Amino acid sequence: MSRKGGSRAFRARKEQKFPTCESRFGSPRALGSEGIVGPHLRTRKYSKKSVICETCPSGNGGTPLGSPIDTYNPFFYNPAIIQKRVLIMMMEHRKKRENPLNHIAKDYFDYLGRHLPQQCASDEFYFLPRSQIAIEFPNRLDDLTPEGVQEHIQSVKHLLGRISEARDELEEEIDRLLLRQSMAGFIREFDDARGWRNDPTLYIKIPLFATDRVLSHDHDPTDQVRSHLSSILSQVSSFLTIAIQNLRDPSEISIQVAVDMVQDAMDFYRLNVPTFIEQKLGGDKEVLAGIGKVLEAWERFREDLVRLSSKKSFTIGEDGLEGILAISWGYARPPREVLEIAQQAYVETQEKIRRFAKKIDSRKNWRRIIYEQPPSIDSPVEVMGLYQREVFNLRQFFYSRDVMSFPSGERVAVLETPSYLESLRATASYRAPLTGNAKAQGVFYITPGKEDLEIIAAHCPYLCAHETYPGHHILDHIRIHHTNPIRRQIESPLFYEGWATYAEQLLDELGYIQDPRQKLVQLKRQLWRNLRAILDVELHTGKIGLDDAAERIHGLGFSSTRAQRQVRRFALTPGYQLCYLMGSHEITRLRKEFSSRLGSRLFHDILLGGGEIPFERVRKRLEACLAKGVPHESPQT
Repeated sequence: MSRKGGSRAFRARKEQKFPTCESRFGSPRALGSEGIVGPHLRTRKYSKKSVICETCPSGNGGTPLGSPIDTYNPFFYNPAIIQKRVLIMMMEHRKKRENPLNHIAKDYFDYLGRHLPQQCASDEFYFLPRSQIAIEFPNRLDDLTPEGVQEHIQSVKHLLGRISEARDELEEEIDRLLLRQSMAGFIREFDDARGWRNDPTLYIKIPLFATDRVLSHDHDPTDQVRSHLSSILSQVSSFLTIAIQNLRDPSEISIQVAVDMVQDAMDFYRLNVPTFIEQKLGGDKEVLAGIGKVLEAWERFREDLVRLSSKKSFTIGEDGLEGILAISWGYARPPREVLEIAQQAYVETQEKIRRFAKKIDSRKNWRRIIYEQPPSIDSPVEVMGLYQREVFNLRQFFYSRDVMSFPSGERVAVLETPSYLESLRATASYRAPLTGNAKAQGVFYITPGKEDLEIIAAHCPYLCAHETYPGHHILDHIRIHHTNPIRRQIESPLFYEGWATYAEQLLDELGYIQDPRQKLVQLKRQLWRNLRAILDVELHTGKIGLDDAAERIHGLGFSSTRAQRQVRRFALTPGYQLCYLMGSHEITRLRKEFSSRLGSRLFHDILLGGGEIPFERVRKRLEACLAKGVPHESPQT
């Protein structure tokens, strides 16, 4: 049998057919005149002796992806090698029959990770999966040429069509739903919303995050860092040229934000990158020369941006907002219902604040009380020290409570936000390790001095809980270590931000916060989140303008500058701001229903252990646990 199998493999090599590609993507007869198997597999002949398969994840029977195959290399005629490869192919074929969904998922994650590696690596681009293979392409900017984008869309549509209807067990049903949802969300963003046509900030973020990926891996070998950085720098000019060619009538507000971001980008490449080259690469003159060309490219891009025709409106309408909620996030509540819940929560929180402030000092307004006795902070250095101590204390506190199971090996660093990220991130933000780099630590970024130091200090416990313990850091750590590849590589903003917002309220409930004025700070944060959900719906359905929205935020005590900066961000991220309130709302509802019967620890373990899945499926997992009487569940199952 092995001899016959080896013979077939031998003949396939001589005839330049690739059994692995056939088994994964179809028969040779599916190969058309353009060299396509399905919509996404291209073969290109370099010579009679050399063929390359560009996108087959298995790399032509074991050959490294992207490497020409020499059909006369004696290596391929070694009977032992041929037999081994045939056995591997047989095992892959058997696995495919046993669980075709995993193969579809792998093709999906691998395809996007190769062609859109920067967006798949960063949590900034929440409409794409966190593809594990993206970690292998730190020096490649995303393919956003019109031809490339159309190929991406058709490839994902083809893969979506391969997902069959089936009656699965609960966990398989969730995997199928989650994969469909991720693919449909990608198609909505690229084919329907067409963000690559109307969002200029997309083309600024990608080179910035790509460069930061290289700079943040300064522990890598020097030659590798030099090669990766040089490669990124060499691609920026053509990438920005493609951006201008792609953009079609972006909104005025997106142009304004993009112009400001370009200045931040130029400052980054003018100051931070050369410093890195001097320190890490010994002032390599060739790499430094690339910086000058990059700065010229950014300047041209800025000039081209202001000349683009733009439209006044940025709204997507109620149907567009409902599409994001239903298609991308699997959330059944329509925008009208979200708005009603947010408005009710706003009124209730206002009343809580009034009652609580009256207990502290009945003679004063809550706005006067809230920052009456702030921590004594005089410098950004002291702010960083305060946050580092708070993260340590929170970790000790939650580890000592029987609230949830914590994954082993998690680590987080508290660092000052890099200058180029200041326009992209809030005062506090979290950067998770790349999927596939499970040993790396998370990073909690703080921007001290961006606003009043005392206000930053007053919010410290809640910001730390939101971003680290038990918020984003713990949730991300569980995700990147998940044994299920689908749950490991798919995120949901609704679940992600909902959990982090819920994490803040645990501080008061578990007694971590004792100072009444700090509890008043948390109520103000809840009020702010409620208002953001309201404005998210009202802004994108045209019920309110940017100036009125900024004025309402200013009414909560934020400066006019901060209020304007917030609403500009809201305008470019439809549907995201409501995730904080609505996600925590759904978690709180589930806890009221199940926690008393399961216990707090098991409830949280099941909630987090299933991955970032739709809340209605979380409910089914909780019900299944009760039905089976499961005594315990690890957060990584």
